[in-house]
Amino acid sequence: MADEVGSWSTEEVPDEDNLWMRVHKNNMDNGELRPGAFRNLPNKKTDGMSTDWAKYATAQETRDRASVPQDNAVIRLNVGEVRKIRDQTVVHTPDIARRNRAHTDVYGEKHPQARLLLNRTATIVISL
Repeated sequence: MADEVGSWSTEEVPDEDNLWMRVHKNNMDNGELRPGAFRNLPNKKTDGMSTDWAKYATAQETRDRASVPQDNAVIRLNVGEVRKIRDQTVVHTPDIARRNRAHTDVYGEKHPQARLLLNRTATIVISL
């Protein structure tokens, strides 16, 4: 298994595919997403917003990666819709250390308009 994990390479993510993203309960208000859910971590300027590519993970697997899964909802974002938002790029970034082949970053500053458009694009697939 170690050889397989070590051989994961970055792939082009097609526009028609989807991403899963965990949203902690602190970023929800009465079942609705807060725009603050969309942010780059750990560094707001240089790092990306962490998601999982649906090609390699289910929504439930994404939720289960959280420290406390039941404190997290999962949303779906369409890759093509994300790429239409100014300054946002989607890059497959497998996380070898955490054995997560699905890991994919959404790079670009999460300025207020980007957050609003990401919020409009998102669909909750697993509620709190």
